Amino acid sequence: MLSKHPSPEDVSSVVSGTAFGAFITGLNALIYFIGAFDEGDVYFLGPWLGAVFLLCVGLSWMSQRANGRLITKVSKRAARRLILTSVLLALPWAALPIHVFALHGSGEPMLVMVVCTGMLAGGVLMLHRALTAAVSYMATIFLAVTGSVLWGGWEEALPITAYCFLYGMFLAYFAVSAGETARQRDDSVNALSQAVDGLRRARDENYLLANIDDTTGLLNRKAFNTRLAEAVARQAAEGGHFSVLLMDLDRFKNVNDLFGHSVGDELLAEIARRLRANLHEGDVIGRIGGDEFSIILVDAATEDEIRAVAGRLLEALNVPARLAGRQVHPGASIGAVICPDDAADPVELFLKADLALNRAKESGRGQCVKFDSQLREQVINDDRIEAGLRDALKGNLLYVQYQPKISLRDGTLMGAEALVRWTLPDGQKVSPEWFLSIAAERGMLPALSRHIAEAVAEHITGWRAQGLDPGKIALNIHPDDIKSPELLMETIQMFESHGIRGDALLLEITEGCLIGRGTDMVSRLLDAIADRGYELSLDDFGTGHAALAHLKKIPVAEIKIDRSFVSGLEYRRDDRAIVAAIIEIARGMGIRSVAEGVETEAQCAILRDLGVDCGQGYLWSRPISAESFAAFLADQQRKTG
Repeated sequence: MLSKHPSPEDVSSVVSGTAFGAFITGLNALIYFIGAFDEGDVYFLGPWLGAVFLLCVGLSWMSQRANGRLITKVSKRAARRLILTSVLLALPWAALPIHVFALHGSGEPMLVMVVCTGMLAGGVLMLHRALTAAVSYMATIFLAVTGSVLWGGWEEALPITAYCFLYGMFLAYFAVSAGETARQRDDSVNALSQAVDGLRRARDENYLLANIDDTTGLLNRKAFNTRLAEAVARQAAEGGHFSVLLMDLDRFKNVNDLFGHSVGDELLAEIARRLRANLHEGDVIGRIGGDEFSIILVDAATEDEIRAVAGRLLEALNVPARLAGRQVHPGASIGAVICPDDAADPVELFLKADLALNRAKESGRGQCVKFDSQLREQVINDDRIEAGLRDALKGNLLYVQYQPKISLRDGTLMGAEALVRWTLPDGQKVSPEWFLSIAAERGMLPALSRHIAEAVAEHITGWRAQGLDPGKIALNIHPDDIKSPELLMETIQMFESHGIRGDALLLEITEGCLIGRGTDMVSRLLDAIADRGYELSLDDFGTGHAALAHLKKIPVAEIKIDRSFVSGLEYRRDDRAIVAAIIEIARGMGIRSVAEGVETEAQCAILRDLGVDCGQGYLWSRPISAESFAAFLADQQRKTG
């Protein structure tokens, strides 16, 4: 045990108690000096007391200096200094028995024994963490006491020596036991501290996982929604205003497609850095989607203040970024709302900011649009449409019409496109583009898509029961249907349960199904549908930004030439050139071509000469009801029969 090297905790314990031990040593020395003062012995007691005071002051000063440093390692030299210090503390009390017992100086022997016994106990108590130092302290005093009584020829020398031996054994046992207990406590405290640190790290990691976006280091959607709800509640309780910005990066998908997702992630991180650098410390930033960010401006209460901040942000984002050796040109559009002027509910704030963002994109991108009275009127109209649409779904007021698709080679029916329609009680017809977008925005699209699919399945089954062959019916797939693949597959399974498979059903998609958030798995989904035997038709071909790239990625069996090109065929050379190019692409890839919006015989003749396979438009029929289409089928069968 004596050879055990003291730990940093052991030394720290001794150092922290040294100043108090020095104070007690000095106080005891003063009390002894007063009680044992004798004019004849002043030559010993005076220097003795002065030496004790100097020793106590020196040890206190050393202790205060050491207390200011963190002890992380105890060298052999430091351990030796600790033993030396303990011996120095013991020397005044070793000098007393030598003076009284060995030299027979003045002084009361019993008082000397009591004082030495007390100082032995106090010193060992202070030094119990450093056993070698404690034993050195005891040995210094015990050797002085036993040696003095033996040297001075005292009759009680043997009993005193035996007492000192037994008392020393007891104090040594106490030092060993107390020291081990203290070290075990240190180990327990360290283990507890490590456990607490581990829990704290786990808590911090869980917080990061639950609230922080890995790519940008910003709040994720969940955490941002929480902060927005807190801001709304604080505004309701305290008053005041704050603003919310909804930002969408322009052409971000092009960056991913051209340079890869790693460069896209670097761009998102760079955008996050620029946003932080141009916002106040109290503003809250979150990444709420693939390329969407949202910001709470705590001090922006007016449109002018919003535009000042938004202008600064757009200017910062328009600076080219050098990423992975490539120069990328970021940009953004922003929609803004003020709470509570525009809305006082988190969901409504997001909805109106999104409307403003859409207006910013429609107006040319790269700008900030504040929610205003026109957009408010749009919200009112959208709310009215939503309420009416819910009633229409419940009352089965939505219906499906069919527009025939005719072969330009021989005029036979090839199928039809299913088109959903809605007529209000006052006879007003609501544009499908309008109510479908509202249904998607308000979470009604799954129910609406299923309603349309079930109506189509019922009609196909009914026509078959009448002995009619409708060809392939084209079912329009909304972009949000593609982003919910499990619902789309359930719809396909519903058709198959009616005996309707790929020979009777064509799935018609637009470029909107292939761009935007949530479309990373679209190619795999469409491949799976094609492998199941269903053909895909790409609608509005030629109007998108990346239609040719999409033809390479998805298993398209048919492309539909947009009506905007067909309408000018008779008098616009460029439209005719575009249509000819599209047809050549389709022919080269083995894809069927369908022209939309054919209204005149002249258009039909030009399309036929260019090699278009199929036509659809008012030349043959407007969209008609299922009953009228059945009559159309019967008439076609009589003509070909």
